[in-house]
Amino acid sequence: MGESIYKRWRLILFVLVTISLLLIFRDAIHEILARWTEERYSHAPIVFLLAIYLAWIKRHELNAENTHAWYGVWIVIFSGLILIVGELSAIWTIVQYALVFLLFGFAWTILGAQIRKVTIPFLHILVVIPLPYMLDVMLSGRFQLMSTDLGVSIIRLLDMSVYQEGNIIDLGIYKLQVVEACSGLNYTYPLMTIGLMMGYMYKAPFFARFLVFITTIPISIVMNSFRIAVVALFVNHYGIKAAEGFMHYFEGWVIFIICICVLLAEVKIINRILGKQRSLADSFDYLEVKSDATAQPYKAKIHKLPIVVASVCILVTTLSTLSIHHRDEIVPTRVTFDQYPLEIGGWVGRRHQFQNGENEVLQLKDYFLADYNRANTNVGVYLGYTESQRRGFVPHSPKACIPGGGWEIADTKLHQVDIVANKGFKVTRMVIARGESKQLIYYWFHQRGRDLSNEFPMKFALLYDAIKLNRTDGAIVRFTTPIYKSEENADVVLTEFIRLNYPKFQQFIPN
Repeated sequence: MGESIYKRWRLILFVLVTISLLLIFRDAIHEILARWTEERYSHAPIVFLLAIYLAWIKRHELNAENTHAWYGVWIVIFSGLILIVGELSAIWTIVQYALVFLLFGFAWTILGAQIRKVTIPFLHILVVIPLPYMLDVMLSGRFQLMSTDLGVSIIRLLDMSVYQEGNIIDLGIYKLQVVEACSGLNYTYPLMTIGLMMGYMYKAPFFARFLVFITTIPISIVMNSFRIAVVALFVNHYGIKAAEGFMHYFEGWVIFIICICVLLAEVKIINRILGKQRSLADSFDYLEVKSDATAQPYKAKIHKLPIVVASVCILVTTLSTLSIHHRDEIVPTRVTFDQYPLEIGGWVGRRHQFQNGENEVLQLKDYFLADYNRANTNVGVYLGYTESQRRGFVPHSPKACIPGGGWEIADTKLHQVDIVANKGFKVTRMVIARGESKQLIYYWFHQRGRDLSNEFPMKFALLYDAIKLNRTDGAIVRFTTPIYKSEENADVVLTEFIRLNYPKFQQFIPN
């Protein structure tokens, strides 16, 4: 018994370190588990168990040798620094990815160059870490629009009359909306995981294996579009009930199985191109390697110093984060938007609410949505406030949601808005069009006393302020006006309206 433990001390050490890290950083782990309840990540628990199995069946191929172990130490050090940054900011996505890379680096110090044999299991774990909400929402919006465009093309090939407005498909009697759940990401994420597994097992050159993996993305988009067309066909013949309930989910499962069949057909085609005449069963390596009891044990020196150094680095990282682990975030007091003035400088506003559950997706603490009118000139106002962005709920870009409403973005650029002399800031200026209608949009991120023109400086400022100020509150600000006479005239309208509103922001969006 003692000899067996001695032989497996590296495995035992890795398991103990892993369990310890998961317990210490349990808030970040709980966030992953909470996201796994979302439909698009419902496959994640199975993939996680698969990753453990893939690592376990490689145990007979591993020996005591850990050459090039110092590379793993450098990965541990770098990941530890990122982990400290993630814990300081309490941005869980950073913590989650840093934990995986930290454990990967530690595994490298234990296994050395043999780490390549268990790299795929670590990739599977990376795949099941949910994407940041901002990226998830942006991807969902793009996939919705792509699926709708292609779905409408297929519907027209079926000789059906259809009109498209953004992600809304108008069949005449019925209107179908390609909502977030039907964006195709529910296919893409699990299909990418299956593609990664198939590429790993596929007995072919690297480019062919990579091709199997990467083509899961276009396959999922095309097949989801085909599904939308089938739903439209059923609705046209059997009514709106055909797009709901059992049939809706049944169609989803059928299409997903077809996606897998397409992947297998792709493997057959690649085999033909490579000149390999073999069946699908023979195209894959089923990975399990039996140990040879008669083989002579392989004698190799274990380089213990890198393992000791990596263990100390992990200990130092953990102790460093424990001191900041329970920092309570500062949430400043503010006046809620229900007191925002509806009469400003001769403009009269009418407030309204989200109608399609947008706030459930945006996860806003407070928002203000209103239309202002003066002398037959209209300005739409949207203010979305978040008191904490640490769990990934960040104000997402209008670039992600505007196309879903049927609008096309005709022009985007940065634009200077001067509030008073020698004081101004840049906003993102967009011209959007739908048919003959055009609108001008100014938007920016007003966060913790900063005015940030777009998403990228906003993310860097968020990380900096989370560490230095222990605050992640902030808002997105968007003003919209129709373009009647000219874009220059619309610019004047929005600039004047922003000058009237900007001084009022501080009590509603704290600096």
